[in-house]
Amino acid sequence: MTAVFYRGAGVGTYWHQHDGRLTGFTAHNPTGGRDLAALIGHIRAGTTFSAFISLTRSYGVAFDYAMAGRKRATKTKPAYVYEIKISNPLPAGLVVIDPVNHIASEFSDPINNRSYQHDGDQNFLLGIINPTAMRVHLKRQCRQPEPAQGVRRPPNLSHELETLVRALRDAELLAVASIPSTCVTNRFEIY
Repeated sequence: MTAVFYRGAGVGTYWHQHDGRLTGFTAHNPTGGRDLAALIGHIRAGTTFSAFISLTRSYGVAFDYAMAGRKRATKTKPAYVYEIKISNPLPAGLVVIDPVNHIASEFSDPINNRSYQHDGDQNFLLGIINPTAMRVHLKRQCRQPEPAQGVRRPPNLSHELETLVRALRDAELLAVASIPSTCVTNRFEIY
């Protein structure tokens, strides 16, 4: 079985200037931490100095990331979307992590107070998915039961929930440390 993944490279970024088809992909800090905190930092905060390499199952997501490069993509200076094919069994040394599964497994006790659950309304996740256009859903006051209604506050947003939602939004998986060039099968020019 072979799975197809994509990775966007915007104009002016490292992987725009270095061809992943020739070199493969190496994380900025391949020997860095691989624990839950490092995984959350990579996805939630966009930390690029980590042991992780972001991949997506969605060409559209990779396209969007590539178009958000440091400079505007043009016909003469296009952005790139790399196509990466990974077979099972994995190539020697390659590790791929599903961050959603990884985070959810850390919170298998639904009674534990530390959780990825939220206490906002049904539209709260829209604010996490698109905090620019849907910010109103992040700021809406958390409803409390009558009569006291508690202290007015926005809903709880944990780092774990924010990471889960972003990973789902981006159909994101993480490779650890490096992806060999033999897995990088194509590079599409986009503008």
